[in-house]
Amino acid sequence: MSKVLITGASGFISLHLVEASLLRGWDVIGVDLLPFEHAINHPRLQFIQKDVRDLTLSDLNGIDYIFHLAFVTNIPNSVQHPLETTRDNIDMTAYLLDLATKASIKKLVFPSTASLYGNNPTPWQEDMFADPIEPYSWQKLSCEYACKMWNARYGLPTVVFRLFQVFGENQRKDSALYAFFQAKKSGRPMTLTETTAQSSFRTGQRDYVYVKDIARAFIKAAESEKTGHGETINVGSGTVNTVEEVAKAIGGKITFIPRRGYEVERHEADLTRARELLNWQASVNILDWLKEFVKTL
Repeated sequence: MSKVLITGASGFISLHLVEASLLRGWDVIGVDLLPFEHAINHPRLQFIQKDVRDLTLSDLNGIDYIFHLAFVTNIPNSVQHPLETTRDNIDMTAYLLDLATKASIKKLVFPSTASLYGNNPTPWQEDMFADPIEPYSWQKLSCEYACKMWNARYGLPTVVFRLFQVFGENQRKDSALYAFFQAKKSGRPMTLTETTAQSSFRTGQRDYVYVKDIARAFIKAAESEKTGHGETINVGSGTVNTVEEVAKAIGGKITFIPRRGYEVERHEADLTRARELLNWQASVNILDWLKEFVKTL
């Protein structure tokens, strides 16, 4: 039986990783500074409320895999606080990589972000030159390099996912989708960001990927014999929808604001590597999912 440690365990994606890992029959240890408030009561689940930088070798005793999701998120927050978020995110990740090496962890999976592709033409491929245009994406890219270097220099098996626009139950409270859901419930208009006048579509085009599909990818990456060499893998759906399409599927009034400088207009994943290394592809379309989810709002 395998044992996984999930950092940032109180967050959006982590909840689904905990559930998927338990279903796989693994023992799970969750770590987060915030309390674990999800309604999961399972004998194979343990929660440690502490900073990742306070973990010790004894906390990693018997751990096979680490899913490192602890990160100070939110692009606007990183724009406003570049130094503080850099210290937190990069120092924490380097500390965990070092600790994982000392503990002889079998594999560490790190979720990066597709936003670091910046203004590259779509579909985005992993070997494109990274073009981060705000601190959050640059911090994720720096941690990607750390994962790759730790594998090459210290022999720690690592995998990096570049996640596209994640949706699903337990949506992150600082996300646009969460704001749309709250607006729908309160009867307020949803605020959408317009694209430039030169664009053929009014709102951004996004590659939305379902959170439980992402959880499957993590499990596959941990167990796959083809991963663990510091490789980078896109995790998206390969399908593009405009933000306006998503808002209309939720239903309600819509207002528009001008584009912000740290946003690009189109995201789209090339999934060749995900298929080859993980035998994985997304299974849930956001518009289909929203048809059912909005009934619960």
